[in-house]
Amino acid sequence: MSALSDHLGRLLNWLGSIGLHPPSQDMRIVEIGLGIGTPHVRRDALLRPLEYEARFEELLQTGYPWLNMSCYGVHDGLLVVAIEVPSPRPLTPGHATSVNLSGPARIVLDHQWCVDSVLTIG
Repeated sequence: MSALSDHLGRLLNWLGSIGLHPPSQDMRIVEIGLGIGTPHVRRDALLRPLEYEARFEELLQTGYPWLNMSCYGVHDGLLVVAIEVPSPRPLTPGHATSVNLSGPARIVLDHQWCVDSVLTIG
């Protein structure tokens, strides 16, 4: 198994442990830099986990202190998981990168897991 699949499994297990069961487990991954406002991504930026594995490994090796793996919600029947990358800062290659998990925002859950309130896909 890859580091990405291990962390995606952790995310799904954690969601289940807090009583959240996504309506789909057909996932797409999108990488997002942290900023202000609702992120905008192109539809072709939603990647299958296998397509994103190498990039995830690269991020883990770059030396970021942390990455967030966030369940954003569902779009067109696909569970959207965002990898949130911190702003560039002094990196420490060779040090372990913490992968933090987060679930969907309350507004997403209030709208039956619809991702539209937290992510614009176009």
